[in-house]
Amino acid sequence: MASTAEEFTRTLTELGGRGDGDPRRLAIHGLKIFADGIVPNKTAWMHEPYVGGGCGSLCVGGENDAERIAEIQAMIGQAHAAGHQLGVHVTADRACDTVADAFAAAMAEHPRPDARHYVIHGDFLTAHSMKVLAAHGFGVNMNPTIKWTVADMEEEFVGAGRAAYAWPYRDAIDAGVRVASGSDAPVAYPDWRQGVATMVLRESKAAGRVSGPEQRIGLAEAIRTYTVDAAWQDFADGWKGSLEPGKVADLCVLDGDLLGADPHDIPSLPVVLTVMGGRIVHDTLRD
Repeated sequence: MASTAEEFTRTLTELGGRGDGDPRRLAIHGLKIFADGIVPNKTAWMHEPYVGGGCGSLCVGGENDAERIAEIQAMIGQAHAAGHQLGVHVTADRACDTVADAFAAAMAEHPRPDARHYVIHGDFLTAHSMKVLAAHGFGVNMNPTIKWTVADMEEEFVGAGRAAYAWPYRDAIDAGVRVASGSDAPVAYPDWRQGVATMVLRESKAAGRVSGPEQRIGLAEAIRTYTVDAAWQDFADGWKGSLEPGKVADLCVLDGDLLGADPHDIPSLPVVLTVMGGRIVHDTLRD
Protein backbone atom coordinates (compact mmCIF):
# COMPACT_ATOMS: atom_id res chain seq x y z
CA MET A 1 0.00 0.00 0.00
CA ALA A 2 1.55 3.29 -1.08
CA SER A 3 0.75 6.38 0.96
CA THR A 4 1.28 8.87 -1.87
CA ALA A 5 1.11 8.89 -5.64
CA GLU A 6 4.82 9.78 -5.73
CA GLU A 7 5.75 6.66 -3.78
CA PHE A 8 3.38 4.60 -5.90
CA THR A 9 4.97 5.86 -9.12
CA ARG A 10 8.45 5.06 -7.86
CA THR A 11 7.42 1.52 -6.94
CA LEU A 12 5.57 1.05 -10.23
CA THR A 13 8.69 1.88 -12.24
CA GLU A 14 10.74 -0.61 -10.22
CA LEU A 15 8.45 -3.56 -10.85
CA GLY A 16 10.08 -6.50 -12.55
CA GLY A 17 8.65 -8.73 -15.24
CA ARG A 18 5.83 -11.15 -14.67
CA GLY A 19 8.00 -14.20 -15.26
CA ASP A 20 7.56 -17.04 -17.71
CA GLY A 21 5.83 -19.57 -15.46
CA ASP A 22 2.69 -21.48 -16.32
CA PRO A 23 -0.19 -18.95 -15.98
CA ARG A 24 -2.49 -21.83 -15.10
CA ARG A 25 -0.52 -22.31 -11.88
CA LEU A 26 0.42 -18.72 -11.04
CA ALA A 27 -0.73 -15.58 -12.82
CA ILE A 28 -0.13 -12.01 -11.73
CA HIS A 29 -2.36 -9.75 -13.77
CA GLY A 30 -2.10 -6.43 -12.07
CA LEU A 31 -1.87 -4.34 -8.96
CA LYS A 32 -3.77 -4.03 -5.69
CA ILE A 33 -4.33 -0.63 -4.11
CA PHE A 34 -5.91 0.12 -0.74
CA ALA A 35 -8.37 2.99 -0.93
CA ASP A 36 -9.95 2.90 2.53
CA GLY A 37 -10.18 0.75 5.64
CA ILE A 38 -12.95 -1.42 7.07
CA VAL A 39 -16.27 -0.72 8.72
CA PRO A 40 -15.65 -2.36 12.14
CA ASN A 41 -12.67 -0.01 12.62
CA LYS A 42 -14.66 2.96 11.30
CA THR A 43 -11.86 3.56 8.80
CA ALA A 44 -13.96 2.93 5.68
CA TRP A 45 -14.96 6.23 4.03
CA MET A 46 -18.70 6.81 4.35
CA HIS A 47 -21.05 9.45 2.95
CA GLU A 48 -22.99 9.45 6.23
CA PRO A 49 -21.47 9.24 9.72
CA TYR A 50 -21.04 6.03 11.65
CA VAL A 51 -23.07 5.41 14.76
CA GLY A 52 -21.28 7.60 17.29
CA GLY A 53 -19.79 9.91 14.66
CA GLY A 54 -17.02 10.07 12.08
CA CYS A 55 -17.04 9.09 8.43
CA GLY A 56 -13.62 7.50 8.02
CA SER A 57 -11.38 8.55 5.13
CA LEU A 58 -9.30 7.39 2.23
CA CYS A 59 -6.08 5.74 3.45
CA VAL A 60 -3.64 7.55 1.17
CA GLY A 61 -1.55 10.66 1.75
CA GLY A 62 -3.10 14.10 1.89
CA GLU A 63 -4.08 16.75 4.40
CA ASN A 64 -7.77 16.76 3.44
CA ASP A 65 -10.35 14.84 1.42
CA ALA A 66 -9.63 16.73 -1.80
CA GLU A 67 -5.91 15.96 -1.62
CA ARG A 68 -6.54 12.31 -0.81
CA ILE A 69 -8.97 12.00 -3.73
CA ALA A 70 -6.31 13.46 -6.02
CA GLU A 71 -3.78 10.92 -4.72
CA ILE A 72 -5.97 7.89 -5.34
CA GLN A 73 -6.95 9.22 -8.76
CA ALA A 74 -3.28 9.66 -9.64
CA MET A 75 -2.38 6.12 -8.53
CA ILE A 76 -5.22 4.57 -10.50
CA GLY A 77 -4.47 6.70 -13.55
CA GLN A 78 -0.78 5.80 -13.53
CA ALA A 79 -1.36 2.08 -13.18
CA HIS A 80 -4.05 2.10 -15.87
CA ALA A 81 -1.85 4.03 -18.30
CA ALA A 82 0.95 1.53 -17.68
CA GLY A 83 -1.35 -1.28 -18.82
CA HIS A 84 -2.02 -2.96 -15.49
CA GLN A 85 -5.27 -4.42 -14.26
CA LEU A 86 -6.29 -2.84 -10.98
CA GLY A 87 -7.94 -4.45 -7.98
CA VAL A 88 -8.74 -1.81 -5.38
CA HIS A 89 -9.62 -2.60 -1.77
CA VAL A 90 -12.57 -0.33 -1.11
CA THR A 91 -15.46 -0.91 1.27
CA ALA A 92 -17.58 2.14 2.14
CA ASP A 93 -19.94 4.03 -0.16
CA ARG A 94 -18.05 7.31 -0.57
CA ALA A 95 -14.79 5.50 -1.23
CA CYS A 96 -16.53 3.21 -3.74
CA ASP A 97 -17.86 6.21 -5.64
CA THR A 98 -14.41 7.80 -5.65
CA VAL A 99 -12.70 4.67 -6.98
CA ALA A 100 -15.34 3.98 -9.64
CA ASP A 101 -15.06 7.57 -10.87
CA ALA A 102 -11.26 7.28 -10.88
CA PHE A 103 -11.50 4.12 -13.00
CA ALA A 104 -13.73 5.95 -15.47
CA ALA A 105 -11.46 9.01 -15.58
CA ALA A 106 -8.40 6.85 -16.24
CA MET A 107 -10.23 5.09 -19.07
CA ALA A 108 -11.29 8.40 -20.58
CA GLU A 109 -7.76 9.75 -20.52
CA HIS A 110 -6.14 6.55 -21.78
CA PRO A 111 -8.73 4.46 -23.66
CA ARG A 112 -7.90 0.78 -23.42
CA PRO A 113 -10.02 -2.23 -24.34
CA ASP A 114 -10.97 -4.80 -21.73
CA ALA A 115 -9.03 -3.46 -18.74
CA ARG A 116 -11.19 -5.45 -16.29
CA HIS A 117 -10.45 -3.28 -13.27
CA TYR A 118 -12.46 -4.27 -10.22
CA VAL A 119 -13.20 -3.22 -6.68
CA ILE A 120 -12.37 -5.65 -3.90
CA HIS A 121 -15.09 -6.08 -1.26
CA GLY A 122 -17.41 -3.26 -2.36
CA ASP A 123 -19.43 -3.69 0.84
CA PHE A 124 -21.45 -0.52 0.29
CA LEU A 125 -21.42 -0.08 -3.48
CA THR A 126 -23.85 2.67 -4.42
CA ALA A 127 -26.16 2.87 -7.42
CA HIS A 128 -23.73 5.42 -8.86
CA SER A 129 -20.74 3.11 -8.41
CA MET A 130 -22.59 0.21 -10.01
CA LYS A 131 -23.64 2.33 -12.98
CA VAL A 132 -20.07 3.45 -13.62
CA LEU A 133 -18.58 -0.02 -13.21
CA ALA A 134 -21.16 -1.61 -15.51
CA ALA A 135 -20.81 1.09 -18.17
CA HIS A 136 -17.07 0.47 -18.49
CA GLY A 137 -17.00 -3.31 -18.14
CA PHE A 138 -15.46 -3.24 -14.67
CA GLY A 139 -16.24 -5.66 -11.86
CA VAL A 140 -16.45 -6.28 -8.14
CA ASN A 141 -15.19 -9.13 -5.99
CA MET A 142 -17.45 -9.54 -2.95
CA ASN A 143 -17.08 -11.75 0.13
CA PRO A 144 -20.21 -13.58 1.23
CA THR A 145 -18.63 -15.32 4.20
CA ILE A 146 -17.61 -11.94 5.62
CA LYS A 147 -21.26 -10.92 5.33
CA TRP A 148 -22.21 -14.15 7.11
CA THR A 149 -19.70 -13.44 9.87
CA VAL A 150 -20.26 -9.74 10.59
CA ALA A 151 -23.93 -9.15 9.70
CA ASP A 152 -25.04 -8.90 13.32
CA MET A 153 -22.15 -6.91 14.74
CA GLU A 154 -22.12 -4.41 11.87
CA GLU A 155 -25.38 -2.86 13.04
CA GLU A 156 -23.61 -1.24 15.98
CA PHE A 157 -21.34 0.64 13.57
CA VAL A 158 -23.68 1.66 10.74
CA GLY A 159 -27.20 0.95 11.97
CA ALA A 160 -29.67 -1.71 10.90
CA GLY A 161 -30.50 -0.32 7.46
CA ARG A 162 -26.97 0.04 6.17
CA ALA A 163 -25.86 -3.24 7.75
CA ALA A 164 -28.65 -5.09 5.92
CA TYR A 165 -27.63 -3.51 2.59
CA ALA A 166 -23.96 -4.46 2.91
CA TRP A 167 -22.68 -6.68 0.08
CA PRO A 168 -25.49 -5.78 -2.35
CA TYR A 169 -25.27 -8.81 -4.65
CA ARG A 170 -28.76 -8.44 -6.13
CA ASP A 171 -28.40 -4.76 -6.99
CA ALA A 172 -24.93 -5.21 -8.48
CA ILE A 173 -25.93 -8.10 -10.73
CA ASP A 174 -29.11 -6.31 -11.82
CA ALA A 175 -27.03 -3.22 -12.63
CA GLY A 176 -24.91 -5.27 -15.02
CA VAL A 177 -21.73 -5.36 -12.94
CA ARG A 178 -19.52 -8.43 -13.26
CA VAL A 179 -19.70 -9.94 -9.77
CA ALA A 180 -17.14 -12.47 -8.55
CA SER A 181 -16.87 -13.92 -5.06
CA GLY A 182 -13.83 -14.50 -2.91
CA SER A 183 -13.40 -15.63 0.67
CA ASP A 184 -10.77 -13.11 1.83
CA ALA A 185 -9.31 -16.00 3.83
CA PRO A 186 -7.83 -16.16 6.41
CA VAL A 187 -9.89 -13.13 7.43
CA ALA A 188 -13.06 -15.12 6.77
CA TYR A 189 -14.13 -18.73 6.28
CA PRO A 190 -12.86 -19.93 2.88
CA ASP A 191 -15.48 -22.58 2.08
CA TRP A 192 -17.39 -21.74 -1.12
CA ARG A 193 -20.35 -23.84 0.03
CA GLN A 194 -20.98 -21.45 2.92
CA GLY A 195 -20.55 -18.55 0.53
CA VAL A 196 -23.22 -19.90 -1.80
CA ALA A 197 -25.61 -20.50 1.09
CA THR A 198 -25.07 -16.97 2.36
CA MET A 199 -25.76 -15.37 -1.03
CA VAL A 200 -28.99 -17.33 -1.33
CA LEU A 201 -30.16 -16.95 2.29
CA ARG A 202 -28.52 -13.76 3.63
CA GLU A 203 -28.54 -15.27 7.12
CA SER A 204 -26.01 -14.34 9.78
CA LYS A 205 -23.64 -16.77 11.48
CA ALA A 206 -24.25 -15.66 15.06
CA ALA A 207 -28.03 -15.31 15.19
CA GLY A 208 -29.20 -16.93 11.96
CA ARG A 209 -31.11 -13.70 11.31
CA VAL A 210 -31.86 -12.60 7.75
CA SER A 211 -29.87 -9.49 6.81
CA GLY A 212 -31.02 -7.72 3.66
CA PRO A 213 -33.36 -10.27 2.04
CA GLU A 214 -33.80 -7.99 -0.99
CA GLN A 215 -30.14 -8.61 -1.84
CA ARG A 216 -30.55 -12.39 -2.12
CA ILE A 217 -29.58 -14.01 -5.41
CA GLY A 218 -30.40 -17.40 -6.93
CA LEU A 219 -28.32 -20.54 -6.65
CA ALA A 220 -27.12 -20.45 -10.28
CA GLU A 221 -26.15 -16.79 -9.92
CA ALA A 222 -24.25 -17.54 -6.72
CA ILE A 223 -22.30 -20.40 -8.31
CA ARG A 224 -21.48 -18.20 -11.29
CA THR A 225 -19.72 -15.69 -9.02
CA TYR A 226 -17.28 -18.43 -8.01
CA THR A 227 -16.83 -19.86 -11.51
CA VAL A 228 -17.53 -18.04 -14.78
CA ASP A 229 -17.23 -14.49 -13.46
CA ALA A 230 -14.30 -15.31 -11.19
CA ALA A 231 -12.44 -16.66 -14.23
CA TRP A 232 -13.35 -13.50 -16.15
CA GLN A 233 -11.85 -11.37 -13.39
CA ASP A 234 -8.58 -13.32 -13.78
CA PHE A 235 -8.52 -13.05 -17.60
CA ALA A 236 -8.88 -16.84 -17.55
CA ASP A 237 -12.40 -17.22 -18.92
CA GLY A 238 -11.02 -18.58 -22.18
CA TRP A 239 -9.70 -21.71 -20.49
CA LYS A 240 -11.52 -22.18 -17.17
CA GLY A 241 -14.62 -21.21 -15.20
CA SER A 242 -17.07 -23.47 -17.02
CA LEU A 243 -17.19 -27.10 -18.07
CA GLU A 244 -17.06 -27.25 -21.86
CA PRO A 245 -14.84 -28.72 -24.59
CA GLY A 246 -11.45 -27.09 -24.80
CA LYS A 247 -11.39 -25.84 -21.21
CA VAL A 248 -9.45 -27.24 -18.29
CA ALA A 249 -11.28 -29.76 -16.11
CA ASP A 250 -11.41 -28.08 -12.70
CA LEU A 251 -14.36 -29.38 -10.68
CA CYS A 252 -15.58 -30.88 -7.47
CA VAL A 253 -18.31 -33.43 -6.88
CA LEU A 254 -20.62 -33.25 -3.87
CA ASP A 255 -22.37 -36.15 -2.20
CA GLY A 256 -25.88 -34.79 -2.58
CA ASP A 257 -28.17 -32.81 -4.84
CA LEU A 258 -26.83 -29.26 -4.86
CA LEU A 259 -29.62 -27.98 -7.08
CA GLY A 260 -32.38 -29.53 -5.01
CA ALA A 261 -30.95 -29.15 -1.52
CA ASP A 262 -32.29 -26.85 1.15
CA PRO A 263 -29.79 -23.95 1.03
CA HIS A 264 -29.22 -24.40 4.77
CA ASP A 265 -27.80 -27.86 4.01
CA ILE A 266 -25.38 -26.78 1.27
CA PRO A 267 -22.42 -26.06 3.63
CA SER A 268 -22.54 -29.63 4.95
CA LEU A 269 -22.73 -31.44 1.60
CA PRO A 270 -19.53 -33.55 1.53
CA VAL A 271 -16.97 -33.02 -1.22
CA VAL A 272 -16.20 -36.52 -2.47
CA LEU A 273 -14.10 -35.75 -5.55
CA THR A 274 -11.91 -32.83 -6.63
CA VAL A 275 -10.32 -32.60 -10.07
CA MET A 276 -7.74 -29.97 -11.03
CA GLY A 277 -6.63 -29.68 -14.63
CA GLY A 278 -8.13 -33.08 -15.33
CA ARG A 279 -6.12 -34.70 -12.50
CA ILE A 280 -7.85 -36.17 -9.47
CA VAL A 281 -6.42 -34.52 -6.34
CA HIS A 282 -9.05 -35.63 -3.81
CA ASP A 283 -11.14 -38.78 -3.90
CA THR A 284 -12.96 -40.12 -0.86
CA LEU A 285 -14.65 -42.79 -2.97
CA ARG A 286 -11.35 -44.68 -3.27
CA ASP A 287 -10.25 -44.22 0.34
